[in-house]
Amino acid sequence: MHAPAQSAPRSVLNSANRHGVEFFHQLFDRGFTWVVASEAVVDIGVLARVAAQSWVAYDLTGSSLWVGAVAAFRAIPSFLSPAIAAYIGNRVNHRILVATIRAFIGILAVIQAILIATGAMRPWHQAVLTLLTGLALAFAWPSFVTFLNDIVQPRMATRANSVLAFSHNLGELIGPITVGIIIAFVGADWSFVFIAILYLGGAILILNVPMPDHDSRVGNYHHPYIWTLRIGLHNIGRAQPLPWLIAMLITTNLFGLAVFPLIPEYAIAVFDSGGFGFGLMTGALGGGLAIGSTAAPIIDLRRHAPIATVIASLIWAAGSIAFAYSPNLATTLLILFIMGFASIVWGNAILTAIRANHITRSHPNILNLHTIVMGLIPIGWTIGSAIAHLTTNETALITSAIASIIMPISAYIASPGFRRG
Repeated sequence: MHAPAQSAPRSVLNSANRHGVEFFHQLFDRGFTWVVASEAVVDIGVLARVAAQSWVAYDLTGSSLWVGAVAAFRAIPSFLSPAIAAYIGNRVNHRILVATIRAFIGILAVIQAILIATGAMRPWHQAVLTLLTGLALAFAWPSFVTFLNDIVQPRMATRANSVLAFSHNLGELIGPITVGIIIAFVGADWSFVFIAILYLGGAILILNVPMPDHDSRVGNYHHPYIWTLRIGLHNIGRAQPLPWLIAMLITTNLFGLAVFPLIPEYAIAVFDSGGFGFGLMTGALGGGLAIGSTAAPIIDLRRHAPIATVIASLIWAAGSIAFAYSPNLATTLLILFIMGFASIVWGNAILTAIRANHITRSHPNILNLHTIVMGLIPIGWTIGSAIAHLTTNETALITSAIASIIMPISAYIASPGFRRG
């Protein structure tokens, strides 16, 4: 017989509680509370802006192809400006730069609201405004990362990232649904007023963060993306299954995302549900992402990443086909929720496998390569919408389903390193 487990001494529990409280207070000192508040409102704005731009793109043209093109306009600056952003980011106050860029995006949203309200909005207006927004975001991200490193101690980084990830997940749920409600009841112009308020509020909140005790502006960025890409590609070839993992990301991000640009068309033309239905559909997808992000740790992806990747890919593929032939809005909402859940598990499983690889631990630039590949997602919107435009929506979604499962299944069959995790 085993002796019954004894409870921990009260002094030990009290010590652990004090340590947890102390750790929490240390995490939220140096202005991190203001960072979280700013990110909470901006994250809602980010997803709200993506949803609103998709709606306006389809409303202006009646074409899913333009929805995908607008996504591409948002992505192009991220490939063109990192070196410039790095050059400027090393020479400015990061807090001021982040606040200024958020205010600038808020002003762009106000301009778009005015154009829509006055009936002057044209597709080229949307293209220019989206390009400017993408350019601003490309400049903002490196400075935000450095600014966060300035105010969060290294040993607190994991917990800080978890808090910010939770904020982003809430944004994925709240932003699109709110935009849909606003569009349905008062119009798309007011959705951009809402977005402007969020970004301007985020700018004001970030200005409340105290300046760090030291200046880390020098030497935070050294290489443009093309250099990072070359180093990353050289390193991933040295250890399996990294090439398979990157290939999965590339094929799915480029050819497996047709569902995203087609959501406005299905909401308006297929289900006749208007802005409210559009908000519900994007919100259901975001809700699946949010719930999936909380479930991913429970799955223990470090042990089960390979099989989780394959199963999630199969669920996403089945969801794409089911979306194509869904009979009603209610069924579509369930499909999108499940797809969102599978998507976040799939993405986290691949990222976990990349991080766990011994080459990644000795060459962290591979994670930069992961970031670059994830930047292909808006291009994938464009490709998916182009296939739908040239063929049919159903063909695009079936093609998307096939593309999303080819690499995971191939890797599971052909790569022992992938199967071992």
